[in-house]
Amino acid sequence: MDVAVTIVLTCVVGWVLVSARLGRWSVTAPIVLAAAGLALGSFPDSPLHVDLANSQVRNLVEIALALILFTDASKISAGWFDQPPAHVAARLLGIGLPLTVAAGLLAAFGLFPGTDWALLAVVASSLAPTDAALGASVMSDRRIPGRLRDVINVESGLNDGLATPIVLFFVAVASTQGAHDSVLHAAEQAVGDLMVAICFGGALGWVAGRLLVVADRNGWSVKGQEPVLPFAVALMAYFGAVAAGGNGFVSAFVAGVAFGTAARAQRSPEVIEFAELSGTLLAFFVWFVFGAAFLRPAFEGLTWQVVIYALVSLTVVRMVPVAIALIRSPLSGGDVLLVGWLGPRGLASIVFALIAIDELGPERGGPLVGRVIAVTVAFSVVLHGLSAGPAASWYARNAAARSG
Repeated sequence: MDVAVTIVLTCVVGWVLVSARLGRWSVTAPIVLAAAGLALGSFPDSPLHVDLANSQVRNLVEIALALILFTDASKISAGWFDQPPAHVAARLLGIGLPLTVAAGLLAAFGLFPGTDWALLAVVASSLAPTDAALGASVMSDRRIPGRLRDVINVESGLNDGLATPIVLFFVAVASTQGAHDSVLHAAEQAVGDLMVAICFGGALGWVAGRLLVVADRNGWSVKGQEPVLPFAVALMAYFGAVAAGGNGFVSAFVAGVAFGTAARAQRSPEVIEFAELSGTLLAFFVWFVFGAAFLRPAFEGLTWQVVIYALVSLTVVRMVPVAIALIRSPLSGGDVLLVGWLGPRGLASIVFALIAIDELGPERGGPLVGRVIAVTVAFSVVLHGLSAGPAASWYARNAAARSG
């Protein structure tokens, strides 16, 4: 274990040292770390053996997602949705996300006939959320209007939190083989878990945010230590909700929204920087685990149906719902095309795959779910990572031609 951790940390250090240079060629951290995990984990005598059934691996992966859900959500206060860019993001979340799940399920029915519908629904919903980190060069490219980057960031930051209860509901249904009574029980359980998570996370995030404001205003807290608070609150929201029988991911997400709304003046980037960087470091580990433990088994059992589904998921299943959701929106055709393409699948999908594999097992289709998600994410890492820079250049030329 010590050797494996040292190897991963060495890869992380190496990436940080050359990240700017590799970024010029649109080579992202997920590409580097997943490739390193695949290469180093493929040696017959490699000390880097990652067991997906290991509870420590699952805990690490889930904590990474919880931190990212909290920090992404904390950047968005409730009042933000009164602003014009939020109306576009709301369309993507309220219309585009459900349509993406439906389109993914329809495509899965066509490519995997005879497979249990709940299993296919797990795949479709797990691949619905996006990960803007895979298109980092676009997010930092000043040629892309700030309003458009805000829309993409907000959609990516919120859709994984919204998709989580849907995914876990379908996992519960799939684990019961879709029997009518079992589906009703799973629905009741999901609603109960959701209510616990919303109440616990919302209350915790709001109280923590207001206490931070009071402490800062009265000089009770040390400025340099305040960033520890959001980190602790994110983990409290996750583990506390799980202990109370709720959904930890939804709790972390709701806590982030409540904290961001309540903290107001203290919502500066510096306050959540520690939690955000911690989530980023753990995400590096997740990408390494993805390469070391997911990719080789996924590609060893590869079929043409899985390849076609992955490509359809990254294009038609994403881009058509986005286009429908943005009908009569203030965005131009080029804007809609860019937003539709920048729908990379990433960390959230990997976590959902791990949960599905663990909960369903080989006898209920867990390997199929893991394989489809892993291949889709692998394609996305390469295609979206390498195309982000060229896509930004295309957008800039197109915008210049329109204005000229």
